[in-house]
Amino acid sequence: MGILSRILGKGESQSKPEPELELEDYEGYKIKPAPRKQQGSFNTAGYIYKPDSSGELREHYFIRADTHADFDVACEHSVFKAKQIIDESGERIFDRT
Repeated sequence: MGILSRILGKGESQSKPEPELELEDYEGYKIKPAPRKQQGSFNTAGYIYKPDSSGELREHYFIRADTHADFDVACEHSVFKAKQIIDESGERIFDRT
């Protein structure tokens, strides 16, 4: 495909934006899958949230090298990985910088 076609968006289907995903509750944490598109596939990624004792919401972002061709499968795997991170590290995930 030529450069002019790429600039004008011809020859490639326009990709639709990923839908806004809902938070999932797990062991007092909230999980939001957020797969990242990279070279035609999606990386496992997401956010883990939990309020601290003062009510302030803490956030931990994670990304893994796992890739998936399908966005929905990447979301499911991102939730699975978040649960694994919570089970293995618990509150320590918020101590990391």
